[in-house]
Amino acid sequence: MSAVSLRDRTYSIALEIPIFDLHTHLVAPCFGSLNLWGIDEILTYHYLIAEFLRARRDISGEEFYRWTKPQQAEAIWETLFVQQTPVSEAQTGVITIISRLGFDPQKVTLEELRQAFGATNSEAQISKVFDLAGVSKVVMTNDPKDPVERAIWDGGYVADSHFLTALRLDQILATGDDKGDSSVDAVRTYLRVWIGKMSPAYVAISLPETWRFADATLIREAVLPVCKEYNLPFAMMIGVRRGVNPALRGAGDGSGIADLTQLELLLQEHPENKILVTTLAKENAHTLAVMARKFANLMPFGCWWFVNNPSIIAEITDFRLEMLGTSFIPQHSDSRVLEHLIYKWDHSRRIIAKRLAKRYEALAQSGYAVTDDQIRADLSRLLHKNAEEFLGVA
Repeated sequence: MSAVSLRDRTYSIALEIPIFDLHTHLVAPCFGSLNLWGIDEILTYHYLIAEFLRARRDISGEEFYRWTKPQQAEAIWETLFVQQTPVSEAQTGVITIISRLGFDPQKVTLEELRQAFGATNSEAQISKVFDLAGVSKVVMTNDPKDPVERAIWDGGYVADSHFLTALRLDQILATGDDKGDSSVDAVRTYLRVWIGKMSPAYVAISLPETWRFADATLIREAVLPVCKEYNLPFAMMIGVRRGVNPALRGAGDGSGIADLTQLELLLQEHPENKILVTTLAKENAHTLAVMARKFANLMPFGCWWFVNNPSIIAEITDFRLEMLGTSFIPQHSDSRVLEHLIYKWDHSRRIIAKRLAKRYEALAQSGYAVTDDQIRADLSRLLHKNAEEFLGVA
């Protein structure tokens, strides 16, 4: 094949491969109001709030958050999509969603979009979006410390084969069990109870760039032993700096470069635990790939948050392929709003296919011609099999 036809063929095959989305903030239909979808939710995503408040420096975060959600959505639409060309990745993502749902993004009005979303329901929209995005399963982020979510777990949870669970540990490790007991024994017991209730695909936590393994007593003595006991992966999302601009609330978090020798210490001490890791700083992503060559129980996954931009996804995917072959998980959507699945996987699938085709071109120059079956097998590993096998849900 020529380089162009090889890229086209790889992308064409990529469109046939179902996606297993390892990390999202989406929820199953039974969670009711926690299921975010529709144009107002799309427009008030925290990425776009931050871009809006940058574009409209005459409006403070305090003033913005006094508005109703429809008012916020209208202001963001007018500023970022009517008055500006939507060139940022978050803006372009909205355009992708609108286009894939069958509207002309240069002609449709916000009111027309509201009417179209209002004519359906969340369950019908879930089915439509999963189909458009080519997604077969997603993993939720589940927090039993959230009182609204807790009520569902205590009486209204209905399992859905499209939505796997993941037990989020941030609040559990911060506050202990329901009685506020944060001793090692209490946290171990609490984890066992909730693992029994949720049957999670993994347990997860986000960590600051200042995180140190030596100081992480509950992770070392409670989380990792319980994960090993249940053969559950421990997912670590490293590098967030919370509230660098508190006025922006959920849009005000930043990024820091972490000391990944701390992760190295964890891996040395716990070789039998399965560890999933993604980093928020691009500078950490290369070190993580190098580390994965040394520790087979480490699985790098996705391009998280501030590195979830096409140029950086391409760079990270390139050096992961060069160093790890196809033995990693290239992306997760981190979707908070249902329709995000459409744009995040439309954009990422194209990038992943293009970067893989680049490796095939290098093979061709060395005298090795890949077949369609090999391309399909490689993309299957990258887009769903690696995640399924690492989690043990295949």
